[in-house]
Amino acid sequence: MNKKIFKLIITVIIAVLIIAAAYIFLSNTNLFVKEKTVNLYFGTDDAMNLKSEKRDIKGRNLYLEAVIELIEGPTDSDLTKTIPDGTEVLNISKDGDIIVIDFNDKIVKNHWGGSAGERITVYSIVNTLGQFEKINKVKFLIEGEEVNTLVGHMDLSTLLEPNPDLNQ
Repeated sequence: MNKKIFKLIITVIIAVLIIAAAYIFLSNTNLFVKEKTVNLYFGTDDAMNLKSEKRDIKGRNLYLEAVIELIEGPTDSDLTKTIPDGTEVLNISKDGDIIVIDFNDKIVKNHWGGSAGERITVYSIVNTLGQFEKINKVKFLIEGEEVNTLVGHMDLSTLLEPNPDLNQ
């Protein structure tokens, strides 16, 4: 009888460990819908800094959901949109501590220009994505291709880290 109880206990422990391992593995994938309150970084009315707006996001890929919300723009009338109309995310992926984000060409073609405008657009994205755990850098692609700049003022050929100095 003791041998049967011992086998049952071992079987239950192994089953619990397998279930726990599967949960930990699957929770880091895009198989489950997740929810999170995030800070989205939009432009200030002088277009020189960023200010956060809290937003609840929900989806299988929270990085994508955060950028989609960023594209939609702020709800606070004191904040300004940082990403041009028509911009879409073609792909977003995580590689270690790096997010690689691929936009359609509307982010370039419809951009209003200027060095401050480009800086606010880029860092609204980088600072928004940089708040996620284990995300330290962002790489930009346009239509699947690496780019040197968005509209001529910033070097996008390197990995970009969040710039908290722009946040108000």
